[in-house]
This record gives sequence, C-alpha cells and structure tokens, in this order.
Amino acid sequence: RIAIKLRKNLLAAAFLIAESHALADPASEAKDSYTVEIASETTREAKVGEKGKVVVHIRPKEKIHVHPQAPLKIKAQASNDALTLEKTELGRNDAIDPKSDAPKFAIPFTATKAGKADVKADLDFFICSDTWCVKQIRSLTIPVSIK
Repeated sequence: RIAIKLRKNLLAAAFLIAESHALADPASEAKDSYTVEIASETTREAKVGEKGKVVVHIRPKEKIHVHPQAPLKIKAQASNDALTLEKTELGRNDAIDPKSDAPKFAIPFTATKAGKADVKADLDFFICSDTWCVKQIRSLTIPVSIK
C-alpha cells in the first residue's frame, strides 16, 4: 500500500515537472540567451576620405547558437551623408566567419563629410537551443565621429 502511494506521488511529481517544462516560454528564454554587441574593432572616429567599419557581433550564451541554415539578414543605413556605407544588406555569407555559432559582421564605410553620423543596423536571425529555435529582430545604432 505504501509502495502504491509512493508510486502515485512520484508520477504526480514527474507530471508537474514535465508540465512546467512545457509551459516554459521559448520566446522569453531566447531573448535572454544572447547579446548583440558593437565589437571593439568598430571605427568610432574617422577623417574625411578614410575608410572604416562598424562590426556587429551576435554573441549567444552557453549552449545557444545562431541557426546556421535559417535566414539571417542585416540591413544597415547611415543617418546622414557624412558617411557612405559600402554595403547596406548583409547575410550569413557576409559574416567574418560564416560557420561561427556567434557570427560577426563588418559593415564598411567611407567618411565623406565632417560631422557626426549614426549607422543603424537592423538584425533578423534565429537563435536556437537544443529544444527551441526563435526568430529575433534587433536594432543597434552606432555613432561615428568624422573630422
């Protein structure tokens, strides 16, 4: 009789654990599983006529990765004519290391006029664990000073 009661309690506990895992919110978990950073290689100051680059890094935390086959797009634009972007749309193949689970992207530019400009980067990618894969849309604004 004790064994039957113990077995029922164990089954109930197992059901509650399984139910709590099923109720976990993958979208919320995905949002907190990575950072999008402006890498240290980014050119923050340039002189008119010089080339520079903005480097964006998608950095997943442990056991998380950017899905290697899912669509990955970055759309970049300059806030004004103080700099000209060499490329305004990037994809997985434009990554510094396209096979990386934590890809970095360089957005090259030429400084064309003294002043301040921002490079806005809109990222669209999938972040995944072993049990979920969730589309992410993020934006970064990177200031550049031109002398």
